Amino acid sequence: MEHIKAFEVLQKKSKKLGFQVLAEHIKNVGPLKIKKSRMDFVAHLVKIIVGQQLSVQSAAAIWKRTELILKENKYKNPNKNLDKKFKGAGLSRQKIEYINGIIFNKNLLELSKKSLKKLSSEEYYELLISIKGIGPWSIEMSRIFYIGDPDIFSILDLGLKNAHLRLFDLKTYNESFYENFSPFRSYMCLFLWRVLEDENVTI
Repeated sequence: MEHIKAFEVLQKKSKKLGFQVLAEHIKNVGPLKIKKSRMDFVAHLVKIIVGQQLSVQSAAAIWKRTELILKENKYKNPNKNLDKKFKGAGLSRQKIEYINGIIFNKNLLELSKKSLKKLSSEEYYELLISIKGIGPWSIEMSRIFYIGDPDIFSILDLGLKNAHLRLFDLKTYNESFYENFSPFRSYMCLFLWRVLEDENVTI
């Protein structure tokens, strides 16, 4: 299975590169699976917007209320009543604008996970970067937790940077450093997040 192979490869590569502390950490944590989202693509993107710049706890609480609104949404266009509900859920005006742009985008509604998996990394990036409110970090999280891409390292992620600094120095925090762990860089992200003891990272 992929997650077992990733565990074995990452531990072996860490040892070979002389990163004994990292290798021991991976060994102690054990194999980790990528928890892929079971939502439809629109809900998945909305959850990403909700979680931006918020703590895990705050994002979870606001998402719970937002998800209920999405399930009950019967509107065909953005409107004040829906905006009022989103505001009551704890969303800012800017995030409400982004969410409206997603949930009323007819092209997004037609996309299935199967069709998204057929896109190249470049095509997937171009599709999402055109959506207001979705940036490079969001796209990388989506590729890991929606598509299940095993080889994504999000250099922009603050958690990964902080975890890296507990193991290495700042000057080594770059993409070329983590290219050593291809083709399982997404799994390396999981192991690094565990350095911070954050077991609930999922988008």
